[in-house]
Amino acid sequence: MNKARVESFSDSVFAFAITLLVLGVQIPEIKPGSDAVLRSALLHSLSELLPYITSFATIGIIWLNHHSMFHSVQRVEHATLTLNLLLLLVVAFIPYPTSVLSRYGALPSSAFLYGSVLTLLGITYSILAWHLERRGLRVPNAKALKSRFAVWRNLLGSIFYPVATLLSISYPRISIAVYFTLAVFYFIPVSQEADTRKQWTNATS
Repeated sequence: MNKARVESFSDSVFAFAITLLVLGVQIPEIKPGSDAVLRSALLHSLSELLPYITSFATIGIIWLNHHSMFHSVQRVEHATLTLNLLLLLVVAFIPYPTSVLSRYGALPSSAFLYGSVLTLLGITYSILAWHLERRGLRVPNAKALKSRFAVWRNLLGSIFYPVATLLSISYPRISIAVYFTLAVFYFIPVSQEADTRKQWTNATS
């Protein structure tokens, strides 16, 4: 299969998952009343937007990394398609734990479910990236130019997501804060990834 079809299908799933996130944002349920009542309800519901922002940022970051990863892919195999589908399976499921966390708040079960899905997301992405490297499906220059910062970034996620998930059993609010902090942190290397792609393009032109 042409890798362009893989990227196009993947982009559609990422866009669909982000759209579902918006649809999962709860509208405050109040009886008909004054604007003050509505304003109070809206302010009270602001905390429910934190899971939405975290999930939006997480999906967006995975999409950026997925695009960067397949930018250097020369060809795809059947195993590549299967592993990519597993990643997209988790991506498409993210709106569900996001809605649960938004509706029920920082409870151990909701925070644990949310963290488990984020952990699974990191695992499936890492397996796909490892497969592409092991099978030599990416251009040789891409591996050499991969930044050390990106490697440490992925390693931090692999460690802190499972730890925060286990932490949610006793301290759900702290675990949610960790999820949000990781989402913010992962925005940092985006420009560096772009520089890596630019270097690779210059090296092969």
